[in-house]
Amino acid sequence: MRHLLSATLLVFPLLVNAQDPADATKAQPATKLESFSARTGIVIVKGYSTIGVVNGLGRVSIDVREFRDASNPKSAQYGVSFEVKESGRLERENTSFIDEDEIDSLIRGLDYISKIERNVTTLGNFEAQYKTKGDLSMTVFSGSGGEISLAVSSGRIGKASAYLKLADAEKIRTFLSEAKSVISKAKAAGK
Repeated sequence: MRHLLSATLLVFPLLVNAQDPADATKAQPATKLESFSARTGIVIVKGYSTIGVVNGLGRVSIDVREFRDASNPKSAQYGVSFEVKESGRLERENTSFIDEDEIDSLIRGLDYISKIERNVTTLGNFEAQYKTKGDLSMTVFSGSGGEISLAVSSGRIGKASAYLKLADAEKIRTFLSEAKSVISKAKAAGK
């Protein structure tokens, strides 16, 4: 019994240490906005303007983002953020960042998946998905009743998803085009 107690006392601190979250390796920033925001030892000024909100079973809010180094105002990153909030009991919320140079690709991906029809496959149901570097995914899918819908999801662990009508894809596309215009004006004013 004494040996068991001694062994337990020796092993227990090792187990506790192995689960220390401070030792866990953090995921590397996936976007330029995330990298800029993760910088330390500087003052970061974060500007944002809400471009639009789409509501369905959940909510998607799209903001233009500008991150600046206060000591070097010419050093800035631009892009958009998608804040996705679920509805229901959990009401999880997550935000994904999309760099300025990824917006056009996102628009093209959204255009493609929003035009998909049932005949894309001979099987009963389908889904078509576009993902960004910042863990935003847009998925067009067929439901069991034959309707085609859009899911917008943000994050990996603790992912939040909003379910929208397929027609809402055009609203999101319009908001992304507006965001590009706002970014261009902000960059011109910052020079």
